[in-house]
Amino acid sequence: MQYIKAKEAAKVLKISVTALNKLKDHPDDNKKLVPVNALTYRGDGGYVYLQSDVERIKPFYTREDLTSAEAAKRIGRSTTFIHKLIREGLPHSEGELRGKKTYFIKEEDLMKYVSDNPDSGKYDTIYDKATGVYLYQLFEKDGKIGRIVRMKKISNKKKEIMLQLAHNEILSYENAIEAGWLPKQPISDKKAITSYGYAKFIFPLPPTLDSIIYRIIEELFQQAGPKNMRITTADQNQIVVEVKKCVLLDVLPSTHPDLIDKLKMFIRSGEIVNKYDGTLIDTGLAPITFYIADKMKLKLIEKAAANNQTLQEWLEDQFSME
Repeated sequence: MQYIKAKEAAKVLKISVTALNKLKDHPDDNKKLVPVNALTYRGDGGYVYLQSDVERIKPFYTREDLTSAEAAKRIGRSTTFIHKLIREGLPHSEGELRGKKTYFIKEEDLMKYVSDNPDSGKYDTIYDKATGVYLYQLFEKDGKIGRIVRMKKISNKKKEIMLQLAHNEILSYENAIEAGWLPKQPISDKKAITSYGYAKFIFPLPPTLDSIIYRIIEELFQQAGPKNMRITTADQNQIVVEVKKCVLLDVLPSTHPDLIDKLKMFIRSGEIVNKYDGTLIDTGLAPITFYIADKMKLKLIEKAAANNQTLQEWLEDQFSME
């Protein structure tokens, strides 16, 4: 018979010596590990086990597959992210490890899923506070220009930022900075505007990187700030920009006629108003207060919920159909 000491047995089972010592009292006989020197272990310098007993219970405590934590570490993400992938369809199995219910993932399944779904777990964003970079920001190098065309949030500390150059060449932000590309038109992270609603613009996707449409979006970033904007590109031929009520200071018909004309051309909800000190982007929304019975209010809320809408959205739809 071959024997193995506690420290070596714990290493085989990938558990601590303290956890190993508790296995002698495990309620499940299949997972119990009883030392051969239970009465003399003090004089022997610790517990000793039959190696065959350690190998017998090894499948209960070790797996070739990755745990959620191991899978997260393998791809540099969080355990929460792995659980999100599991909900989205990442192949896995469930079992018990060290007395706890655990998800197990085969490494080949993990790597295939990540390869087949490169954007899984990433979220569109329009601004990165750490670098000061924002969507459609202008970059320059040796008289040439580029624009930030893609920004994805991977985690609180990690972003995926891509710069488009001429001829549709794409560089990562890190590679662009290393190659000498410099950002232009910096912005400040302005406070959130608390007024309700947004003015909405739908711009055609610009054919060139120096388009006035990109310059308009830059102006909105500079004057309204990223907290007060929303940008979506669900339709690859359009850029939808929503902005809170704000004034574009010093943007006047005498100084920026083309920019103001384009704002008026592409606005879809809201108003463009010329002011003495700039151009007002107004949401065109006004508050109204009225009182109805509680029962009627509940009915309206239920109708809105049935359409997966807020009460505000549902009421707007009802009036827009008249």
